[in-house]
Amino acid sequence: MNSTMSEYFNINKLIREAAFRMDETHSHDCYELVYLFSGECNILVSHTIYRMVPGTLVIIPPGEIHKTSYGSNDKVRQQRTALRFSIKDTDWLCSALGKDFVKDNLTAGIIEVPDKRKEYIENLITRMIYENQMPDELSMGMVKTLFQEFMIFVLRCKLYGDTSAHEIDAQNSTIQDVATYVYNNYDKQIYLDDVAKQFSISRSYLSKKFKQTTGFGFKEYLLNVRIKEACRLLLETNHSITDIAFACGFNDSNYFGDAFRRIKGISPNKYRHNRDVV
Repeated sequence: MNSTMSEYFNINKLIREAAFRMDETHSHDCYELVYLFSGECNILVSHTIYRMVPGTLVIIPPGEIHKTSYGSNDKVRQQRTALRFSIKDTDWLCSALGKDFVKDNLTAGIIEVPDKRKEYIENLITRMIYENQMPDELSMGMVKTLFQEFMIFVLRCKLYGDTSAHEIDAQNSTIQDVATYVYNNYDKQIYLDDVAKQFSISRSYLSKKFKQTTGFGFKEYLLNVRIKEACRLLLETNHSITDIAFACGFNDSNYFGDAFRRIKGISPNKYRHNRDVV
């Protein structure tokens, strides 16, 4: 860990076999940038499905639920880098460009690194990983310098490069629509049968395809969306926990408390009053 950076700062390179599956749901109180060196996969961030291929980089803002999934054709071993950091780690950038500008350009999305720049960015990432292991007393300063260069590159790509998501097939497009529908209607009573009818597909097909495409079971995704909104309301409002539970689509405050603890590892009340432990 680099002591000149925030407690969240970390970068590592991961190698996943084709058979690997991410069982747990991910959500972090920091930014995460994922760059793919090799292999292919889908990644769901919030309610949008992105197709990752070598040379793509996905931005995951703080608090956004996300999960990777693999199709039947994704047989190649996957190599990727995950970089986590706090907005505090970009204070130098916020001072120069404004905090709102930086946040507005670090929203969820995918960046396709130009072919002629892949070697540059992959070398930059490799050097950052090496220096973050702190081989000598100068490494802390080098990590900060490399991170600054990396962030400028990301913002340039976001502002001037190709940030369009890769095309998804018609079947996955339907699942994308379902995910968006659930995300926008989490406060209502949503059932798999009703959603399947609304999108003119069978219940069994929707259940299987949603899991295959997003990595989430249908109920699991709905629950995580509701908990995400509950977290926001706990921190930003003075509403009672019972009112928040009902506002997020739960019809039982006790079940809400149990579900919240299961996903966040802490009670709603403790989350509200001691956010540092989350």
